Amino acid sequence: MYIINEIEFMQWEEQWQNCQHVNLLQSWQYGDAKQNVENWVAHRFVILNENNEEIALTQILVKRISIFGSIARINRGPLIIGQNEEKQNQELKTLNAIEALIAESKNKGWRMLQIAPELNRTKVVINHLKDIGLKELSAPAWESGLLSLNKSEEELLMGLKGKWRNCLRKGWRSDISINNSCVNTQNLKKVLDSYKKLKQEKKFSGISESLLKSLALQNGNNWELNLFFANETGSDKTDEPVGSLVTVRNGDTTIYLIGTTNLKGRKMNANYILLWDAILKARSRGCKWFDIGGLNSTTPPGIAHFKKGLNARPYELAGEWRIFNFPWMRMR
Repeated sequence: MYIINEIEFMQWEEQWQNCQHVNLLQSWQYGDAKQNVENWVAHRFVILNENNEEIALTQILVKRISIFGSIARINRGPLIIGQNEEKQNQELKTLNAIEALIAESKNKGWRMLQIAPELNRTKVVINHLKDIGLKELSAPAWESGLLSLNKSEEELLMGLKGKWRNCLRKGWRSDISINNSCVNTQNLKKVLDSYKKLKQEKKFSGISESLLKSLALQNGNNWELNLFFANETGSDKTDEPVGSLVTVRNGDTTIYLIGTTNLKGRKMNANYILLWDAILKARSRGCKWFDIGGLNSTTPPGIAHFKKGLNARPYELAGEWRIFNFPWMRMR
């Protein structure tokens, strides 16, 4: 029988370093950002097995809705503690941890638990989630790709698709300089302004401005939000960048969060240089993985083509699942 204990920041940080393939949505800082701007309350738990060994971490966001009660959300968790766990063992531990979390949600009196588990989409996983009472939602599952950074710079370069590598080299020959800039009000405004224009042009909602601002204010030993700007060489500092990109380093993984280029920047292949510099930055900071930040059938063709050029290893998670916990259900 698994035991679930709520923990504080120092214990979370200590065990976070023992998890592999961590993700932004389970990070302590993301929970704080959601708490600051969207009125969720973040709870962090360690899950122990029958031998009293700490086997998993999970962050649960809870919000109270009048009349209905509290709803709980687990996005891309739980995360298994351990660096060399076999895939099958990880999967079994995660499924057992989810069962324990369902029981805990009933004990807490949360009316609904919705979870997008950090599990690959397989028949075994889908059947198990159904067997423990979860119902699958129609929302598309998270899909993306992981690029291993345990390689030399030359190996990374040669691992790119040929056309992508050629575009990168063309960008290097352009009159562009890349700056990894500090996070301050002025630089953040540049990113948000260009991102707002992109959302309007492409007609998508994306990440809210308030959440991005809150994420930029977070800090921690395992956390780093990076801003990259592409400028024409010799341009004035007050000039608008021809491109910008944001990544978040979080434990052993850096994720590509947002990227924008204007017409001039696209002609100069600024987007290729920006992303390449972001990958090298992640590698230099000791990350093992670079997540390309989402890639599925709904990704616009141009963006999909751009991301596929990295030759990252694709993955698809199990999707969104939900269970209701009403008093009469707990009495059965």
